[in-house]
Amino acid sequence: MKLSKRLNAINSLITQPLDIIWDCCCDHGFLGMALLERGIAKQINFVDIIPQLMEALEQSLQQFEQGKSLPSWQVRCEDVAQIKLPTDAKQVIVIAGVGGDLCLKLIEQIIANNPHSLKQLSFIICPIMHLYKVRAGLKACNLQLDSEQIIVENKRFYEVLQVSFNATGTITKTGAHMWDKHNPQHYQYQQQLLDHYTRMLNKDRLYYQKVITEYQHCLLYTSPSPRDGLLSR
Repeated sequence: MKLSKRLNAINSLITQPLDIIWDCCCDHGFLGMALLERGIAKQINFVDIIPQLMEALEQSLQQFEQGKSLPSWQVRCEDVAQIKLPTDAKQVIVIAGVGGDLCLKLIEQIIANNPHSLKQLSFIICPIMHLYKVRAGLKACNLQLDSEQIIVENKRFYEVLQVSFNATGTITKTGAHMWDKHNPQHYQYQQQLLDHYTRMLNKDRLYYQKVITEYQHCLLYTSPSPRDGLLSR
């Protein structure tokens, strides 16, 4: 199954056999279907709160599995924040394609509701915008960093993070390991973030100037190049 760059990046992060993968806010279920084909987990749970979407997904999955030997799967029409995690399962929760505020809220509620299921749990997330706030929230939850990367898809920038309570990396608010000084697109992303937070200065100058300064330090920042619109290095 051909996946988008974002979904393919998430798919590639899941390399070890798992008991359960939770494909949350799963939309059309393409990621979960690819994971089913790989047989990387004993069970794939597709979770979203929109009934019509989940009814259509269940029909698609029934057709998808015809003639194939696939792991177990469930379509669950429920609030992602209220999912109940088994206590002894090695599992990954994937949350992608939702806003940063909602993504963080879901993670916080899942953690609060499942205090005895966190040891073998990891999250793979790709929220839309507000990554500075999301990262601060993940750090406040005592999560640690497994990996982070910048994905460019259809001229838009996304961050994919893998975090868990057993990882050894430190989550930083602006990302410490995903920036590549040799990739011009990363300078474009940095400039986009700087432009956004500069527009926010009139709301809280002290806070947003701090954010701007931190993002300036991610890559060697000068002024935009008049030749090609990229930041000079």
